[in-house]
Amino acid sequence: MSLRALSRGALALLGVISLALAAESRELPEPSPKQVEQRVNQVRVARHLKPLRSSRELAQAAQRHADDMARNGYLSHLNLEGRNPLERARAAGIEGFRLLAENIGESNIGGDRIAAVIEAWLASTSHRKNLLNPAFNHTGIGTAETADGRSLFVQLFATY
Repeated sequence: MSLRALSRGALALLGVISLALAAESRELPEPSPKQVEQRVNQVRVARHLKPLRSSRELAQAAQRHADDMARNGYLSHLNLEGRNPLERARAAGIEGFRLLAENIGESNIGGDRIAAVIEAWLASTSHRKNLLNPAFNHTGIGTAETADGRSLFVQLFATY
C-alpha cells in the first residue's frame, strides 16, 4: 500500500473519530419553556390537578428574570435591584392576579435537565407547594443558559 493511500486512510479514520467525539461532546439543546410547562402539567394531571394555562405576560417576566440571572451569574428570587417576584411582576405591568408564587432552579447534568429540576422542586416543600397548589391556574416559564453551561429555570404561578 502506498504512503498516499495510508495517509488518506488515516485521515478518514481521524475524521470518523472526530465526528464520534463531536457527537459525544455535543451540547444538549437548551430546555424550552414550553417543554417545562408540558412536564409540569403532566405532574399536576397525574395528581388529579388541573393543568396550568400559559400566560404570555408571566412567561415574559419569568424569561427576563432567567436571562438576568444567567447574564449576571446568580440564582435568587431577588434580582440584583432587590425586587422579589411580586415586585417584578408589578413592575412588568402584570395585574389582576390574586395569588403569585415563583420557583427557580438550575441544572448542569448531562441528561434530562427538565426532569432534574422538576424532581428537585418536588423534593423541596416550598417548591412542591407551588407546583401542586390547586389554586394556581396560570403559569409563565423562562429558561436560560449560563456561560458555564448550566440551565436556569424560572416558573411563575398565578391565580386569576
